[in-house]
Amino acid sequence: MSQNHLEVISINGQASIQDLGRLNAQHLGFSASGAADEFAFLSANKIIAEALSANGIKVKNENKQSHCAAIEITLGQISFEAKAACILAITGADCQAKINNVRITHWQCYLLQAGDILDLAMPKTGLYTYIAVFGGFTCQEAQQPWLGSFSQTINEMALGFTAKKLTMNSKLYFPAQSKLLTQPEVKTNKALAANKPTKAPTQFYAQKNLTLRIMPSKLFSQMSHKQQQQFLNTEYHISPDSNRMGYRLSVVHSQTSPAKLANEKILSEPLRNRCLLSMPVTFGMVQFPDNEQPIILMKERQTMGGYPVLGTVMQTDLFRLSQMRPGEKVSFTVISNQQAQQQLKAFYQKFCL
Repeated sequence: MSQNHLEVISINGQASIQDLGRLNAQHLGFSASGAADEFAFLSANKIIAEALSANGIKVKNENKQSHCAAIEITLGQISFEAKAACILAITGADCQAKINNVRITHWQCYLLQAGDILDLAMPKTGLYTYIAVFGGFTCQEAQQPWLGSFSQTINEMALGFTAKKLTMNSKLYFPAQSKLLTQPEVKTNKALAANKPTKAPTQFYAQKNLTLRIMPSKLFSQMSHKQQQQFLNTEYHISPDSNRMGYRLSVVHSQTSPAKLANEKILSEPLRNRCLLSMPVTFGMVQFPDNEQPIILMKERQTMGGYPVLGTVMQTDLFRLSQMRPGEKVSFTVISNQQAQQQLKAFYQKFCL
């Protein structure tokens, strides 16, 4: 058995392997899955590639690093032992990571030696932390992607296509890195040279409340101006039963939600009755059930849905939303399809995708 792996030595939360997901599998009835926060996921892989380049280390297929599978950890509380040396980066929610009980900085690249212990505590803010390794992680030796992805989906794990749930003693394999680690540019037990923590997180994530930019649906355009404004002027809390399938929202009872205080329906019954048939759903759709508590579909969404849909949240805002916790506030504003597409294109261009 290969020694090129991290072994989970303790876990009190959830962790899974994620990449950019199965983007062309929904028609087969499978969830797309993938990293909840693509900004943190892509940043982790980019940090590795840039740190190696800054140290003069040339590697083959460097551009493929951005697609490499990483470990997505929910609310920290996990420890690993390195069974072989590897180059990794940590991004996302700050879990006060430590290597051999010495605190390290997130959004930076590090070298682990065989026998090193990596500990992650519960973060004070945010939900998801990402650990990326040069060459990517897999749950099994020589594992092949399923439908083009290594991403694990909780509701589909029983099918056996994406390896078992990560638990204590789980092994997370990575490519042998001996050729990289023997080069003189790599500094043992130190962060790689020319490797300063990025300031991007403070620029990307919402500091308090998040305004979600939504591309309106045909149904939304059929609502009266008053109904549209009632929805856009309503402030919502993130509900505790939110997860990777969907974020459920509940109304904040205040002056910002006059429609609910007046016990008025935002979506009229005639319009609602036009939406009785199920239809394919996609990432970011805002479903509007009878109780008018919106559900925003996330990475592990189902493939079909029957609730009325008011629109779709632009993807970069969904990455921000994924890091928000129950009780935090969101609201909606309208954006055009063209504006959303331009921003998403600019986002991926930063990661050379």
